[in-house]
Amino acid sequence: MTTDAVESIAAAEWDSLVRPGDLFQSHAWLRHLDDVIAPHSAVVVRRAGHLVAAMPVWEGDRSDPGLFNLPAFFPDMPELGRASFLWAGARRSVRNGLLCEMGPQRPAALSELLSGALACAHDAGHDGVIVPYLPVNAAVELAAAHRNAHCLVHSADATVYMSPNHAAEPNWYASGHNRKRRRRELRDFVATGHTLEWTDLTPAVAAEVAPLIANTRGKYGSSGGAAWINRIFEAQRKFGLDEFATVLLCRRNGALVSVAVCYRHADSLHGRYYGADESAGRIGSSYFVTTCHAPVGYAAQHGLRRVYLSTSSLEAKVRRGAMVEPLAAVVLLARGRLYSGSVCAHNRKLASEYLDRFSDYSYLLSPAWLDFLI
Repeated sequence: MTTDAVESIAAAEWDSLVRPGDLFQSHAWLRHLDDVIAPHSAVVVRRAGHLVAAMPVWEGDRSDPGLFNLPAFFPDMPELGRASFLWAGARRSVRNGLLCEMGPQRPAALSELLSGALACAHDAGHDGVIVPYLPVNAAVELAAAHRNAHCLVHSADATVYMSPNHAAEPNWYASGHNRKRRRRELRDFVATGHTLEWTDLTPAVAAEVAPLIANTRGKYGSSGGAAWINRIFEAQRKFGLDEFATVLLCRRNGALVSVAVCYRHADSLHGRYYGADESAGRIGSSYFVTTCHAPVGYAAQHGLRRVYLSTSSLEAKVRRGAMVEPLAAVVLLARGRLYSGSVCAHNRKLASEYLDRFSDYSYLLSPAWLDFLI
């Protein structure tokens, strides 16, 4: 086990561990964040000179209470809210994954990976290491690799799964009422004069969409404006991420009113950046068509299996056929371990809250939520 900079590891070697759909763990995604924000370090495990596991790590950011703030994650566990952690996974990513070989030696490699991350945290003066925003199955697997690690649910994301035969009606999990809503919104969209165009993330397109994306991000507290968004897209082109990007432009009477920037990775489509011109209003459901219906239709047309719609505005996405799936963090303390009763109580409480919150859409709740009620 060693600790290296991500940039020092060959892209092909790193990406050999990336699972289909885990775009935000890819070498190019991490490197563009290195370029725009700050470099990632990485705990890496090698066997006979070959990379078998890796984990990007970065210093925590407490500036955003909704995404990377420990008291917001665990309001009923104040000891974690006060702690200082080394964060693992892609910087400010709301969907992480496990970079590890498959096969019988995988548990040992994951164990070595967590031990290495904990040592790195200790050397930096932190109280432990946290790996947030993991799909719950990955979090359970990673937590099982170390006797002092815990799996703690902290949020959820929205995913649309495509029909096995990629039928024309892509929201196959949606109820009849929700399918009618989709068709009504699409009719209203056309009737109010909106048009859609899928295009590449060229410099000209990036410059056109950046103000709308900055406007929407600004509503939720993000700063930097259009210049920051353009800087992100420039870094993505530098590291080849524009090859994975596809941009949806929605216009009405020739004016750009909403945009979505999505990224393909293997059989998945990730919705990542959204924007709207608030002065244009919301007539014709333009924002919902751009951010939800059209990406799902794109996935159906291109034979993709799922669309990740991220963690925000879950109610709106569920009403349009997305499933709510738990995201969890793996927490490992430098000294001792958490009280298992507190961990179980936290997970049970959060799962109950989500089950209550979406009780009218129980068929769109992942069965994994029920595992935390046992």
